[in-house]
Amino acid sequence: MTEPLDIGPLVVWAAGASTLISLGTTVFAWLTAGSRKNDARLDKLGVRVDELEREVQTHGDKIDQLPNQEMMHRLELSLVRMEGHIDRMDERLKPVAAIAERMQELMLEQAKGAGK
Repeated sequence: MTEPLDIGPLVVWAAGASTLISLGTTVFAWLTAGSRKNDARLDKLGVRVDELEREVQTHGDKIDQLPNQEMMHRLELSLVRMEGHIDRMDERLKPVAAIAERMQELMLEQAKGAGK
């Protein structure tokens, strides 16, 4: 008749394969643990680099808006011209100041004469 099927050697092979798979998984996890940590660090560094790039861009935009050498030179020339105008106005206002001073003296003398 038919002989019963002997699965003993199959169980031994299955147990051995299971042990090898388990050992392989453990070794793989142990070997790749460092790379997972590095991936996390690289992700954090990537975010930080993006933030720094935005900050550098912001500062670059601000620097671009600062006056350059040509603008500063034009500003200096304008200030020199304004200084010349102010000096001329000062010379023109001296006679007016003298008239005001004489008028004040005259009014003080008239006030003293009226008080007597």
